Amino acid sequence: MHNSDGMQRAACRETGLLIFKDYCYALRRDDGVELWLEMDRIPCHLTEHYVRIEGKLYGSDLVSVDRIGPA
Repeated sequence: MHNSDGMQRAACRETGLLIFKDYCYALRRDDGVELWLEMDRIPCHLTEHYVRIEGKLYGSDLVSVDRIGPA
């Protein structure tokens, strides 16, 4: 399949704090880097908790999340 938007996708596995910021969800890693998360279902009960995510990284800071759960 051809990716017409020109953004590269890479497998992504990260752990960090799930936060709600600017009306969106993000993962704040221990090094302070924040990754914006695109998710079909929002695990509100995990907000402000450490989680592990798996998905596809688009560009440098957007993750399309396939799996999320407690770390």
